[in-house]
Amino acid sequence: MAKKKILTGSSADLANLLKITQRRTNQLADEKVLTRQPEGNFNLPDAIAEFYAYKYKESKSLDLITEKALHEKVKRENAELDLQERRHELHRASDVELVMSDMLVKLRTRLLGIPMTMAPKLEGLLKGEIAELLDREIEFALMELKDYTPTMFDDAGKGEQEDGSAKDH
Repeated sequence: MAKKKILTGSSADLANLLKITQRRTNQLADEKVLTRQPEGNFNLPDAIAEFYAYKYKESKSLDLITEKALHEKVKRENAELDLQERRHELHRASDVELVMSDMLVKLRTRLLGIPMTMAPKLEGLLKGEIAELLDREIEFALMELKDYTPTMFDDAGKGEQEDGSAKDH
């Protein structure tokens, strides 16, 4: 039976095969990543397998660390958004839409009602008086829009939350 020949080589030979520096092969041998033979050489097939096992194990752990960092970043951003919402610095898009729609519908109704409420009062008046009364009535209707407060949004989303719909930012 033929004796199996073991391919051995120096750190320079191994470095050449792995496309790394000789210094790095010695560092990996010192770190016990690569196994050096008693005579100082490397069993090349075993050393190549050890190198790639180390290389891919290391990259997976780096990916895990990166994933954990990204997960923590997302958690922090969510916490910041929740804090902004509690401080009334941030409002949900659905709440803004609901409150603004309600305000604009009320304004529209009020503006469309001006001709009917003002017509009897304006009968027989001069142009200047009519313009002044209409301006005052329109400004009064527009004043409702400036009465915005952040707390208006507190009750806006509660009906949706009770229905079981999901929260959105």
